[in-house]
Amino acid sequence: MAVAGDNPPARRVPSLLLLASAALAGCVSYPTPSELRATVAAYPSGAPLPGEDGRARFRGIFCSLAAPGGEPPSGEMSCNSLLWKLADEPAPGDPPAGLPTLATHLHVFVVSGAFGDCRKLDTVPYGDGIERLSAQGFAIQPVMVSGRSGVERNAQQIADAVRAAHVPVDDRIVLIGYSKGAVDILQFLLDYPDYERQVAAVVSVAGPIMGSPLASTADWWYGELFSKSFSSMCDPGDGRVVESLLPEKRKQWLVDHPLPAHIRYFSLASFTTRKHLGRGLTMTWAMLADDDIRNDGQVLVEDAVIPGSVLLGYANADHWDVAISIDKQMPYLSARPSKRHFPRDTLLDAMLLYVSEALDSSRQPAP
Repeated sequence: MAVAGDNPPARRVPSLLLLASAALAGCVSYPTPSELRATVAAYPSGAPLPGEDGRARFRGIFCSLAAPGGEPPSGEMSCNSLLWKLADEPAPGDPPAGLPTLATHLHVFVVSGAFGDCRKLDTVPYGDGIERLSAQGFAIQPVMVSGRSGVERNAQQIADAVRAAHVPVDDRIVLIGYSKGAVDILQFLLDYPDYERQVAAVVSVAGPIMGSPLASTADWWYGELFSKSFSSMCDPGDGRVVESLLPEKRKQWLVDHPLPAHIRYFSLASFTTRKHLGRGLTMTWAMLADDDIRNDGQVLVEDAVIPGSVLLGYANADHWDVAISIDKQMPYLSARPSKRHFPRDTLLDAMLLYVSEALDSSRQPAP
């Protein structure tokens, strides 16, 4: 990977990183798909009880979208290969419900993750899907927050984007946060109550809601690779990105700040096998595997759930492939043993349809 800047030590960071990754990954035993499917859903320890289990319904929507012609794809693109079906996933309803419709009067903001503005070309979460839906007249837009800043600064940037969008008063705002973007959204709800009142739903995708152990143990990873290698590629921000992801800080924040009760919350996590793990994530995957082999190379599955949220499911993808396409800009680091690319457009559509259905049903009078 080409590294910007004139500092010779900075140029050596990627090669040193890859050597360390190879050495550490070589000592790790990766799980098999059958071993992973035998596990059950994980929730943050010590957090309030989880909300609704939406995995069966979300699977129904996602699988229907993944087979638009009625013929389900096979092999690595099959639904069961793309979405993990764990041992405790509820059975689908009988008869299976059809596809919901995309609700009107929604305005969707998709918030980027940590270091997302360092390589903007391919780090817009679900960029192709946003472009397609916008062209069709659906109100959806990305919010590229400061990738090296803490939550307070990024919450302000989300507020600026919402303000600039002039969302009609009758529209309902849906916020989708990828990675740290989900944490930034929660801070936005606290800091900007005037806008928060119009928010109907928050969706976390691979979000470090409870932080990430990497923030505590991988100072070199963040300090050397990102701060030095990408120093000329993105806004330095306030430099508090790592501090904002410390597990003790995130957990205490949730204790101190109850989330607004009128908003519906949804969580989608990801984890994968070596077959679908990007080369640049092997070292961090191995570091996290000491806590749980079910991680995406950046976040543990139990840390990726908003307390009280609807669990949508688990994508069989690494932390990058579940939301962003960096293959063109960083082909070596993003390379995986499998050539399969996760269908991010399908995932975005499924999330929007599920949320639309949930919001519409919540507006119906109780029987």
